[in-house]
Amino acid sequence: MHEASILDTIRGPSDLRPLGPSERARLVAELRKRICEATSRHGGHFGSNMGVVELTVALHTVFDSPRDRIVWDTSHQCYAHKMLTGRTRDLLDGLRTYGGPSGFCHKGESEHDTAFAGHAGTAVSIALGISQGLAAAGSPQRAVAVVGDASLASGMTLEALNHAGWLGTRALFVLNDNGMAIEFPVGGLHATLQAARDWVSIPERRAGGDAAALLAEKRASQAEARAEVARFFEQLGLRYVGPIDGHDVEALIEALRQVKDLEGPTLLHIHTRKGAGWEPALDDPVTWHAAQGFLLPGPATKKVAKARSWTQAFTDCMLGLAAQDERVVAITAAMLGGTGLQKFADRYPARTFDVGICEQHGAGFASGMTLTGLRPVLAVYSTFLQRCYDQILHDVAIQGNPLVIAMDRGGLVGADGVTHQGLFDISYLRCIPDVVLCAPKDEPELVAMMRWALESGRIVGIRWPRANVPAPIGEERAPIELGQGEVVAVGDGSAAILAYGAMVELALQARELLLADGISLTVANARFAKPIDLFLLEALLESHEVVLTAEDHTVAGGFGSACLQEALELVPEHVGKLRLAAVPDAFVHHGARELQLRDAGLDAPGLAARVKTALAARPRRALLPSLSVVA
Repeated sequence: MHEASILDTIRGPSDLRPLGPSERARLVAELRKRICEATSRHGGHFGSNMGVVELTVALHTVFDSPRDRIVWDTSHQCYAHKMLTGRTRDLLDGLRTYGGPSGFCHKGESEHDTAFAGHAGTAVSIALGISQGLAAAGSPQRAVAVVGDASLASGMTLEALNHAGWLGTRALFVLNDNGMAIEFPVGGLHATLQAARDWVSIPERRAGGDAAALLAEKRASQAEARAEVARFFEQLGLRYVGPIDGHDVEALIEALRQVKDLEGPTLLHIHTRKGAGWEPALDDPVTWHAAQGFLLPGPATKKVAKARSWTQAFTDCMLGLAAQDERVVAITAAMLGGTGLQKFADRYPARTFDVGICEQHGAGFASGMTLTGLRPVLAVYSTFLQRCYDQILHDVAIQGNPLVIAMDRGGLVGADGVTHQGLFDISYLRCIPDVVLCAPKDEPELVAMMRWALESGRIVGIRWPRANVPAPIGEERAPIELGQGEVVAVGDGSAAILAYGAMVELALQARELLLADGISLTVANARFAKPIDLFLLEALLESHEVVLTAEDHTVAGGFGSACLQEALELVPEHVGKLRLAAVPDAFVHHGARELQLRDAGLDAPGLAARVKTALAARPRRALLPSLSVVA
């Protein structure tokens, strides 16, 4: 006889408390099954969610959310939390899809989502702040932060733990130690934690050894390592409890009940395994960090070959540049695979540096490398570059140290949503003196820009989107020169689009649409957002009735804003012709990138519509013979 689902009876955390051990065990299994179903349909973070199911059940059994505040660091492991707070059906029907639930905690979805999180290292600070506010109010409510071991080395986490020990405020920090980040983590702190784990790496057989002696050695080694871990946190002023098995839900409940009302800051150390409950994920936690399109039950299905991405283009570009110049080195913050540097690391391990989830250190580290004659490339997502803004300004720019910043995921990022949008890099970088900003329209231009940037002796930020590279645009190419763009298609003088980076392809598509309406659009490739090509901007404004700037970036302070600023000085009589096509000044939530572009009016039909709207209010006049096309 088929057993009724326990999960389907859960409407909120209060429904967990009457459950007994056997029912909780069934609930854990059901949650894992639903996580598999949701991610197989819609994609998402797989291994991290599978690893915290027992912990999530225990937290919601012991604490009274939302009165008690649970703060998930990064929050990419929140799927069980969402299901236990009334969002099971939403998760299955539309996880990370347009209009569906976010793959991260989202304050707009539920009162149980304390923080809108997507970056690592933030939870301890937020939970400590909540705890301090509750203490000041004399409130009996609690705050709990769940932080992974990879995020533990993040500067913000260590700063918060240090402050917590000094304040002495009652707060609980759960260290979810699974020995993994997105990939295998690095650093001395990780090594110490790893030595304390139950599966510490000591060879099972050695010549002349016996099983009893080996077991004794393992236990002694683990005991010593665990004592070191305890001392580390206790010296920060924290009460240390653990480590305990994070996949024993009853032991977790008991431990949480014991520490719930302790005075002062407490760290509960638990051991989990990323991907628990799914053997392929345990065998290959890196691949199964995120997953989509796999059959249940069974391993991942064979993936259909995808079009070539900008990240893959960067991979090959870096391999080529490193082969030509031994001074080229690569730096990333726990994102070797995501930024396209894994093959580089495999081929040039001594020239690859993963600094962990520590973007600030990565930027300072790169700055120091330049002083020895090395040519570092700091590869980072646009959204994560925000985390080392001060270092780019203070340690790189003010010092005048040449650095290439390779910004992947510049622009609209699709399903990862609001916390990961790369919509602000032009704004926050172009105000820094001596920083050069550029973006390629296609792969050949990416290679040329990277080579130029490394040879320029300047601080250069190069951005590209989370998208596929277009077919090469044009056959003949103007060489990359500082602050010089190019015209890729000459029109009839009615309208022009001055496009930045990946928007060139969409502008050319808009040109094809407009030809059907008798409008021949000029398309220019800006190449640089700083410095702007003043000659090209002036020529376009003087020879066209309407000029649109197009960028996959927020309208506030972006490429179009820079063009407007220059036009006011350069040709004030033509400023009224300028229109800015960019992402509106608002946070953009998750959904397919194509839909995000559509909503912003930045896909080809949207750009064409913008041109026609602008032309409707302008008189037509002939194209001046001042432009030439590179094609």
